[in-house]
Amino acid sequence: MPTTAWRFAGTEGADGAVLKLKALDAQDLIDVQDVAVLRWPQYAGAPTVQEHVTDEGTMVSSLMRKIKHETVDGSMIETVKTDLMPGTSAVVMLSSGAVIDQVARAFQGNGMELIRSDLSVPEQDHLREMIRQAQQGS
Repeated sequence: MPTTAWRFAGTEGADGAVLKLKALDAQDLIDVQDVAVLRWPQYAGAPTVQEHVTDEGTMVSSLMRKIKHETVDGSMIETVKTDLMPGTSAVVMLSSGAVIDQVARAFQGNGMELIRSDLSVPEQDHLREMIRQAQQGS
């Protein structure tokens, strides 16, 4: 399952992305396994991290979900911290089965940027092109 990291202008951009990802997952347009949100408030000394933001329910159900599903690698989160600057946020997600053109369209106008991924270079290029086209409304 690929892990991708997306940077947003503003500290709320990642929160909006999580809501969209949950909706897209509910429509079977992407299978989101795990998401971490990183925020670096404008005047904070360092970014903050909130892991497993798509987990819902009790501690027991969250634990069972972690056992059943893979989670975002902590080293990816640490690396993405170095890609942030004050006033930005990021989403690191582990997902599969994305209908890329529809997911990209859902994020049209969000000003998101792919900053890290474990995809192959051709896959990254394709993903960036789909996002670029969606941002331009083509």
